Amino acid sequence: MKLENKKVAVIGFGLTGRAVVDFLLKKKVNIAVFDEKSSRVFENIRGLKEKGVRFYFGPFNFEKIAEAELIVMSPGVSSFRFPEFKKLEQFNREVVSEIELAFRFLKGKLICVTGTNGKSTTATLVHNLFSTAGRKSFLLGNIGVPFVSQVENIRCDEYAVVEVSCFQLEHAKSFKPDYVILTNISADHLDRYPSMKSYVETRKNIFKNITSEDKIILNFDDPLTRRYFPALPRKRPEVLRGLPDGQLYWFSRSSEVHRGVFVRGNNFMFRDKEEIIFFKSSELPLIGLHMVENALAASLVPILEGIEIGLIQKGLKSFQGLKHRIEFVTHFAGVDFINDSKATNVDAVLKAVMSLNSTSQRIVIIMGGKDKGGDFSLLKPVLTDKVKLVVLIGEAASKICTQLNGAVRIKKARSMQEAVRISFEEAKPQGIVLLSPGCASFDMFNSFEHRGELFKEEVLRLKKDMTEGEVWT
Repeated sequence: MKLENKKVAVIGFGLTGRAVVDFLLKKKVNIAVFDEKSSRVFENIRGLKEKGVRFYFGPFNFEKIAEAELIVMSPGVSSFRFPEFKKLEQFNREVVSEIELAFRFLKGKLICVTGTNGKSTTATLVHNLFSTAGRKSFLLGNIGVPFVSQVENIRCDEYAVVEVSCFQLEHAKSFKPDYVILTNISADHLDRYPSMKSYVETRKNIFKNITSEDKIILNFDDPLTRRYFPALPRKRPEVLRGLPDGQLYWFSRSSEVHRGVFVRGNNFMFRDKEEIIFFKSSELPLIGLHMVENALAASLVPILEGIEIGLIQKGLKSFQGLKHRIEFVTHFAGVDFINDSKATNVDAVLKAVMSLNSTSQRIVIIMGGKDKGGDFSLLKPVLTDKVKLVVLIGEAASKICTQLNGAVRIKKARSMQEAVRISFEEAKPQGIVLLSPGCASFDMFNSFEHRGELFKEEVLRLKKDMTEGEVWT
């Protein structure tokens, strides 16, 4: 893709937008940056101005944006909120996402992981499996390192493992992975998308350029995946309606799939032209059945790339998971504390609760935050069965309380400190305190990471207080 001397507008100047600007500066283009926030929010832009970058802060000036030939969207800017960006394409302005821009400069193989939940863990595990096998890979995308920031460092024999959010797919045009893993589909981001259908259709953009050389990996156990990507089981179960070209593989922990990976007893199995045992599920150092799904999905890529089974086993055994995803914090006074701050939707909460082995109904769960349009009533059966108390924080507390009405005891807290201490008193003895909010974090915290770290700080402060005899009541 030739960029020299083009006029390029960069929409949004967060982590992704800054990476796009740094990339474009090497291409000798005319750059204009647009961001709704005030200029006071941004530091260290003087150096960029000295390099010729122009900045426009405040409400978007679409007349100015239309002067650009190429418009690069940051994922935080919604084309549903601003339909003007779609209209610009009618006037021969090309509107692309950051991952689309990066893809046009990629020389190596592209492995993409998308889906509602489990993306980061699965992508990181794929990267870990390649690294363990001595194959050079780059872990990029929605996990925190923009694709465009590293794309020109990736050689032909190396891999880009990219976590892809639905936001990044809104303006994907020629984007075409060699491998696509779709972890699952559940209701999420309905505060951004007008309907579940539009959310799913946006997610499906990742498949639109797939060819017969590319591989699609789907979750056989996920009902919405099966609904939106129906197979043709009687004739060719490896083919999907609407996706006729890609080579389809399934992963499943509950069914023996025609082609892909599945669990049989204590064994991870791979089946294609032949059937092999490649791992013992009991050796996986991760909590939860959904982590088994993540491991199955991630394993398929190195298997199909011809990596030795012994090296795949080594990579699976060495993987310790990610922070804020069913992360064990500590144990004291008979109570386990688990940080699942990354659970920002209803389905993630459901999987977190189901993953915990508690028969005493002493799980206390901290929920709440900024609502993303979730239906919390879907949690009622599992909360009634497994949870003693729900402690609510944040903006969504009233909505959650209404939708869970009668299913479980509920208390409200004004802060994370209060939530942790209420939860501890209810969980002891021999209980579990689980932070699994089911909501975004931006009402009270800077990010889900900030929320999770604060939870851990409050837990460890409580532990210290107890050790010193200052028990809160």
